[in-house]
Amino acid sequence: MSNDELKKARSLARIAAQQAHQADANRAETEALLREAQAATLRADARAARAAAEAVTTKAALAEVRRLCGLTISLSVRTDAIAQARDTLAAIDNITEGQPLPGDAAWHSVWLHGNWSWLSKNMATPEREHAADAIQRYSDHLGSLDGEQRFEELDGLRWWRE
Repeated sequence: MSNDELKKARSLARIAAQQAHQADANRAETEALLREAQAATLRADARAARAAAEAVTTKAALAEVRRLCGLTISLSVRTDAIAQARDTLAAIDNITEGQPLPGDAAWHSVWLHGNWSWLSKNMATPEREHAADAIQRYSDHLGSLDGEQRFEELDGLRWWRE
């Protein structure tokens, strides 16, 4: 083999080695992306499982509150206690049926006419969620009055989740 052929063969071998290293790097990066996607899927599954567990706990708590309110209404002689139990049941029914609560209209007005982004940036996340729930509930209520059934959340309402 001549000197030129030898140089050419070494050059080609070097290029092949570089391409092999690049292919290994690309494979490793792809595997890392796959692992990250798998981890994100597992985190999403865990969040869904926690939400399902919280829903079961919430339903059990609501059933217990309903039971206690029923006992108060049927057994109490205190008119204030009976009225409070009825108000509690009405609030539970309003929330579970998606009916607006007192204060929902005010939050909806802030959403429509105020600077929602600025205001909600100054809130803690539980406060944001509470206000956003009120806004969405009242928006859905207004839609039902207009004969519309809204199933989608208002755009930008929960910007902190995006």
